[in-house]
Amino acid sequence: MENERQRNWLVGLVLFLGTLVLYWPATVFSYVNFDDPWYVFTNPDVLKGLSWPGILWTFTSVEPSNWHPLTLISHMADCSLYGVFSGGHHLTSVLWHSTNAVLLWRLLKRLTGLYWPSALAAALFAWHPLNVESVAWIAERKNVLSTFFFILTVWAYAAYAENRKSVKFYFLALLFFALGLASKSMLVTLPCVLLLLDYWPLKRFSAVDSRIQSWWPILLEKIPFFLLTLADSVVTCVVQKSAGAVQSLTLVPLEYRLLNVPVAYATYLAKTFWPVNLCVFYPFPETLHVAASIMTLGLLSFVTFLAWRWKTKFPWLLVGWFWFLGTLVPVIGLVQVGAQGWADRYAYLPLMGIFMIMAGAIHQCWMSWPQFRALLAVGVSAYLGFCLVQTGRQVMFWQDSITLFSHVVRLNPEDATSHNMLGRAFASEGRQAESIKQYVAAVRLRSEAEEMHQDLGRALFGAGRYAEAEIALADALARWPDNLEFHNLRGVALMLEGKPAAAQMEFSRAVTLKPDDANAWFNLGKTLFTLGQNQAAIMNLTTALRLQPDWPQAWQNLARAESAAGGQTNALASATRALKMAQTNQDTELVDQLVSEIKAYQNALSPQSSGAQKN
Repeated sequence: MENERQRNWLVGLVLFLGTLVLYWPATVFSYVNFDDPWYVFTNPDVLKGLSWPGILWTFTSVEPSNWHPLTLISHMADCSLYGVFSGGHHLTSVLWHSTNAVLLWRLLKRLTGLYWPSALAAALFAWHPLNVESVAWIAERKNVLSTFFFILTVWAYAAYAENRKSVKFYFLALLFFALGLASKSMLVTLPCVLLLLDYWPLKRFSAVDSRIQSWWPILLEKIPFFLLTLADSVVTCVVQKSAGAVQSLTLVPLEYRLLNVPVAYATYLAKTFWPVNLCVFYPFPETLHVAASIMTLGLLSFVTFLAWRWKTKFPWLLVGWFWFLGTLVPVIGLVQVGAQGWADRYAYLPLMGIFMIMAGAIHQCWMSWPQFRALLAVGVSAYLGFCLVQTGRQVMFWQDSITLFSHVVRLNPEDATSHNMLGRAFASEGRQAESIKQYVAAVRLRSEAEEMHQDLGRALFGAGRYAEAEIALADALARWPDNLEFHNLRGVALMLEGKPAAAQMEFSRAVTLKPDDANAWFNLGKTLFTLGQNQAAIMNLTTALRLQPDWPQAWQNLARAESAAGGQTNALASATRALKMAQTNQDTELVDQLVSEIKAYQNALSPQSSGAQKN
């Protein structure tokens, strides 16, 4: 007994510490510019750390297109511990994943009674490259956290199934399931997984006769689980539709999605056994061949037939296969969320089923063909070693946004989204020329993407390439004539090129499109002042200040227009007001400008005052 306890500790430590060491480089990585900003470092509610108002906020937050309050609470707890230090947030995800690996081993060992096959399945889960995305990406905390509660749910349910008088375990399973759904809605298929486990290894169906009436007690006890699934599914659909995350059938037709389903399943399987060329974004296939999809569906159907046919002899094949098929259903693309065809992160939970099959098959071969055990041991060791090397390599791609999306662009050179994300990564580092190059590639590859044109226009403008920005924005406005930002940016570019009359037309269109946009009124006022239309400039700048009264630059420009129109007293009052705001904001450059301008207004008033006294 003592030896077994020591062996358990040793296996657990190998799994936990081995996973920790493998992912340790991530603890010095930066955030990436893909979802991480909202989840952590630009989200003011998360950055405040744990608090009761913050916790209440998580239950009402529906961004970005998800309802997962427990995940947000987890990020808030990290902010309380580490602040915005990205390495700390990465460390938490690595610790969750390492814990999941140990818990999965203990759960499978308890369910099946098979020691080493359970350890092998857990090792594959811990060290497989497909799972890197779920661990090394801070925004995917929801994956490792929800899986933690998934495992605990199954554990509590197994305890209840072994002794149905222990009702406390049943309610504990419901609680863990609710916490898992509050971490990520992908757990909605868990009740079906419990039914699979009722068949094997819990063998609850074999304890009753084959008539369906005898299954009712087992089915009825799942009703509360399915009700939680239904509630979470409704909330998720409402949230994602309201956020516009669900792709319209006009963009991705249903028949096209159906063709992609078998391809996606086959891709996950292929990447499980040969995990190379992995990246954070796989674009939805532009072309899908009906024949290829049908052939792939045929192969999947054949494996399903074999799993059913051999369910008595190899129950682990049936359970593992349907675990894989079923848990992928929410993310397989029938309801298309986002532009990806499939994603590594979606495989985190489903691959447990495949790892169960792999471990079960290896165990079966080990027991059936002892003469090949040495060869089998070498093969298993080689595959695990291959996974460790590939995982270590894959982890390094997540060190920052530029490294991540440079890798993605190498793998998907014709994908516009990848180029655009790389452009944003370069822009965040101030590498303007490289950023513009990527934006140009993105627009070339997907000219119908409005957001990509915006990024290109901003980048050209920010680099001081005003003539190019004006041309690019003119092209964009031909496609989207009602885009407010395009009009504003093009107007400023025209002003900087010395074309105020053309700029006036852009700003006039902008204020027509959005009369409550203070920036557009401000730009129009400045342009009219440049054209010598001082009274019109005063009117427009006054409108801008009515919309945004605490804007010192607008007060400064209003003062200039008032002075040019002969209203020195009004100009002095406006400039003085601007000065107070600039001093409050500690804008020393603006303060210096205003001090000089105020003196000029005072000097302009002095002769008038002296003349009045003499009279």
